[in-house]
Amino acid sequence: MRALIVVVSASLMLTVGLADPAFADDYPSWDDVQNARASEAATAVEIDNIEGILVSLEQKVAALGRAAQARGEEYNVAQQKLDAASSRADRLQSQAKDAAAQAAVSTRRAGQLVAQFARTGGEGLGLSLWLSNNSGDLLSALGTMSKLTEQSTEIYQQAEHDKNVAESLSADALAADAAREKLAASAQSALAAANQASATMQAQLASQQASADQLYEQLASLKGTTAALEREYLAGLTDPPTAPTPPAPAPTPTPVPSTPGSPPTPSPTPTPTPTPTPPPAPAPSPSAVEAAIAYAYAQLGDPYEYGGSGPDSWDCSGLTKASYAAAGVYIGAHGSTSQYRYLAGLGRLVPVSQLQRGDLVFYSDDGGATTYHTALYLGGGQMIEAQYEGVPVKVSNLRYYDLMYYAARPTG
Repeated sequence: MRALIVVVSASLMLTVGLADPAFADDYPSWDDVQNARASEAATAVEIDNIEGILVSLEQKVAALGRAAQARGEEYNVAQQKLDAASSRADRLQSQAKDAAAQAAVSTRRAGQLVAQFARTGGEGLGLSLWLSNNSGDLLSALGTMSKLTEQSTEIYQQAEHDKNVAESLSADALAADAAREKLAASAQSALAAANQASATMQAQLASQQASADQLYEQLASLKGTTAALEREYLAGLTDPPTAPTPPAPAPTPTPVPSTPGSPPTPSPTPTPTPTPTPPPAPAPSPSAVEAAIAYAYAQLGDPYEYGGSGPDSWDCSGLTKASYAAAGVYIGAHGSTSQYRYLAGLGRLVPVSQLQRGDLVFYSDDGGATTYHTALYLGGGQMIEAQYEGVPVKVSNLRYYDLMYYAARPTG
């Protein structure tokens, strides 16, 4: 099974990642809110205080969410390595089995040769050697025979070759199986780390929910708005729409001063070659894009699961992979980093400033060496995603924190 469903127990939620009680003591009471109404200055101070607490809470949970996503991507990478090792081990085991069968056939042919020479008075060969179960002794004896014909030599050499191939493949298969077991343990360890990160985030969410609800009500009371409106406003504060910074250009080499002496004869100024205008990013294929988006929409509300690839639970890259597979487009392996690298290799990256409906957006906290999340862009500043444990597949506003400068256009 590719992944296990995580169940966060009540006892775990009481022991992992709870909010700092000292910080909770600083939350304003309703009496504080009423007292703040005494003057505009006091009201402004209390509004700033509550907004600061809420922003801090949202940022802390967002950071835990990103950590959970990163652990999930590490699990995907570990699972990819395990899948590759399993395929190799299975292939080698099959080859070793076939080689052993071929070696047995070759050894029987060699045995028949021994029997023939024994009947004709072959040197040093007796019935006991033919009846022996030791193929090594049999082949060794054949190798020392002085009466081997050319055909007999070929039979002996083929039997010896097949035996060596079978032994080599058997050893390779055993080594591959050991590697598979090691990678299986690594994948389970990565899954456990992802589950722990998710449990920490879920516990933090549970511990802050009641306090956050009251804080939003207090803020709405002070500002004469609604809690829902304040949530939307604070969401903008915690994730301002700032475009990602483009990659730094390569540094210009420092000119090396010429050696003093006679000034060089100036060369005639060549006619400058006109710089070609780079072609615009290719437009996505409307039919494939809409098919992928329609598939993703059909999964709205499905639960998140580490390594989930459907049909009823998903992680981020499992959803994007399946969505484009439904449109007949391969976007890479199960994993956001794998998908980014695969599409980059096809030359299908586009700046996020040119985002179009159907593009894939990626998130990274290490400068793009790896990515920890991907989502399907819908247009209008929205995306559909499987975000993390505890949050079902949903449509979200495009987040700019950790957003990669390049998106990918799977349909070219």
